[in-house]
Amino acid sequence: MEAEALVLKTRLDAAKDLEASITDLTAARDAAQASVTDLTGKLADASAELQTQEEALALLTGERDAALEAKEQLQTRVDELSGTIDELTEGFALEKEQLEDEYTQLAIQYEGYKLQVNNDSLEQKLEDQRIKIQRLVEELRQTKAQDARRIAALKKELETVRGVLRYYVAQVDSLNKVNDALVAENQQIRSDMRTVQQQNQQVRQQNETLTKQVTVAAQLSATNVSVTALDRKDKVEKRNRVDKLAKFQVNFTIAANVTAQTGEKDVYLRILRPSDEVLTNAQSGKFKYENAKLDYSARKTIEFGGEETPVTMFYKRGEALDAGTYRVEIYADGNMIGRGSIALKK
Repeated sequence: MEAEALVLKTRLDAAKDLEASITDLTAARDAAQASVTDLTGKLADASAELQTQEEALALLTGERDAALEAKEQLQTRVDELSGTIDELTEGFALEKEQLEDEYTQLAIQYEGYKLQVNNDSLEQKLEDQRIKIQRLVEELRQTKAQDARRIAALKKELETVRGVLRYYVAQVDSLNKVNDALVAENQQIRSDMRTVQQQNQQVRQQNETLTKQVTVAAQLSATNVSVTALDRKDKVEKRNRVDKLAKFQVNFTIAANVTAQTGEKDVYLRILRPSDEVLTNAQSGKFKYENAKLDYSARKTIEFGGEETPVTMFYKRGEALDAGTYRVEIYADGNMIGRGSIALKK
């Protein structure tokens, strides 16, 4: 009995323990059920938030795709604009280069026309325009190719300078035509002057010839020149001995000449030794002949009336003489008019 009671007690204790365990399990189940309910609520909230986030993500994804598409379109436009800018820049650079060449050519044209102009005023105007073109060329070289506004302004300025050049070219052409006419007229005048000069030269030559002829015709001429040796008694030394000679007597005739100037004339006598030295004494002197001063042995003034005139001149010995041939020269009016000679013996 005691054993059964002990078994029963043991079973009762076990049942109590089991009941307590069931109570604990029930409490644990209820707590778990509460946790599940709480988690279910949180899960529902999380699901709702996830859906919201998914919807927001979907919206953001659409916006991102739209932004990416817009970016691609913008990049395409940027590429197109870059190409256009490159084309414009290249075009501006080419236009700038062409404009610079045109300015340079225009400067050369101005320089060329300046060389053709003999008008100081017009030449200065052309020079001013050439300097202006050089300044514009320098400005153009310093202007960036992208500066379309300045290039356009310089291009407009080029047209203005071209217009000025056309105006000056018209003036140059007009002046050249006038100059050509003047040159032709000048050439004709020069031709006429050459003709007149040739005629004048011919007349001068004829006058010179006539003058020479008149001069020659007007020159006096001494003819029949004779030289005689006289002794101390003024008698003729017939044997022409040099030691007996005291005087030279020279006789001649001045031929008649109606063209020669009449009046008083100085006649000069030169007696030359065999050594060509002129004999002189106290009455001797010098006279002018062909831009020189010559010694004369004797001088005599005569009256010439155009008719034949006989003349006698004397020279008194004033120095020792040697044997030989002594030459005599007669001068008048700056010309030698006659000659003679005498041979003296020992």
